[in-house]
Order: sequence, then structure tokens, then C-alpha cells
Amino acid sequence: MSTVTLAESITPSVIDAPPPLSGPDARRAFVMSHLPSHLRGLEIAPYFNPMVDRAKYDIFYVDCIDNDEIQRKASENPGATGRDVPRIDAVWVPGKRLSKCVGGRKFAYAVASHVMEHVPNPLGWLNEILECVEVGGRVAIMLPMRTQSMDYYRQNTTFGQVVGWSIEKPALPTPTQVMDFLSQSFFHRGEPLVEGEMPSFEEIHRHYTDKDAVNYANFVWNEKHYLDVHCSTWTPESFKEIFSRLDNVGLLHCDVIGPFTGFPGATTAEFLAFLEKRA
Repeated sequence: MSTVTLAESITPSVIDAPPPLSGPDARRAFVMSHLPSHLRGLEIAPYFNPMVDRAKYDIFYVDCIDNDEIQRKASENPGATGRDVPRIDAVWVPGKRLSKCVGGRKFAYAVASHVMEHVPNPLGWLNEILECVEVGGRVAIMLPMRTQSMDYYRQNTTFGQVVGWSIEKPALPTPTQVMDFLSQSFFHRGEPLVEGEMPSFEEIHRHYTDKDAVNYANFVWNEKHYLDVHCSTWTPESFKEIFSRLDNVGLLHCDVIGPFTGFPGATTAEFLAFLEKRA
């Protein structure tokens, strides 16, 4: 009597390979494949679209606002309709170090997707995250690409600005950051942008007039109000150059891996970089 092994008895028509991941799932899988995801991680500001799924990974969520405020904002955001808004584990209180807000916990990795561009002091913010990451751990940073976003007509953030903000330590977007964003951004629906084929800035459809920008800049200064703007702008090239210079002068102790563009599930308007913490 002949025998048939299990492997021989299973054909592709009986058990098919799972379909390849695409879209957001492929994007998440690519990011997680570059992180020690079997260990505990930290995600900054997951809002209603976390990069790290709590059902699959040991993840600790933090945001600068509490759960009640997050739920209120989500209820007013059309993009959050039908989404499960996860509860955060700790509030990163403005002016309080992240390490204290998370109770001194250490993490194997951290993730921040489309967050850093909103931060008025990106270097100070990033160093507080690295303080909570173990040596050899990684921080995944996802950023919009200036040349493919509403920031197209703005200039890249400079090394001098990043260092200057780290000295000034603004807790809120500054009048200059607010002014630059509101007076130079435009209404972008997400379509690909082709350099050299874009109309002049004077012809473009803008969200805000120059008068609006001046009024908002005065308002945030006089009222100490937080206005959510893109405080900094980046391209893969400018990110690598600035972070290399920050490392060279001893203001950051990590190695840059990437940046990556065009990875599975990514949009043309974003890029990804990993920072690996050194001792």
C-alpha cells in the first residue's frame, strides 16, 4: 500500500496562498518589519488611524490631549467616521518630559506617523522620545513630502531653524511658523504634483489669505493659543542632511536608516525614516 505525505496531498487548488497585502495594511507591515515588533513599543498620537494595532502588538499609546478631547475631535472629523478610536495610555502633558508622562517606562521602539511636522520643536520632541527608547531601539518617523503636499510652495526647514527651535523650546507653534504655513500653503486635494508644471503661487487656490495669516499669527501670540499647522517641512534629502549634521554636532545620538519612498502601501506624498539609538 502506497502512502501519500501531507505535503503531496495538498495542492494549490485546495489551499491558496493568502493575497498580498496592499494599501494601509502593506504600509503597516513594511514599517513593522523594520522594528523589533515582538517587544513593547510606543506610538505617538495614534488618533483614529494607529500604525501599530493593539490587537496584534504590545503597544503603549500617548497623545498630547486626553481621551475625552480625542473622542470629541474624532466626532467632528469626517475622516474618523466609522473608525475605532483607540484609548491612549498616557497624556504627554505640554512642558512635562515624556519619560515622566509614561512613568519611566522604556520601549524597544517608537512610531510617529505624520506627527513631527506639527511639532514646534522637532529636535527637543525627538530627543524626549529617544530618552524612552532602549539603546539599539528604533524610532520610525513618517513625514509628508513637501514637494507633494500643501507645503509645495514653502521652503525646506533648515538646520539652523531646527537648532534654533531646540534652544528657544517653543511649546506652541510660533507666530513665524503659523505665518509661514498659512501664507505659503495651498488647497491640495492629494493629486500628484509635478515640479515645473505647477502654476505660480499667485494663481493657486489658497486656504488662507495673507490677511488671515497675519490675524492668526497675532492671535496665537496674544492668546497663547495652539493652532495646528505644519511647523516644519521636509524632503527625504533634507531630512538626511539635517539629521546627519545634528549627529555631527552631538545634538542627536542615532543612526538614520532610509529614508524610504515608494515602499508597499505608501502614498507618493510621504516618506519614512528610522532612527536607531546609539549609546
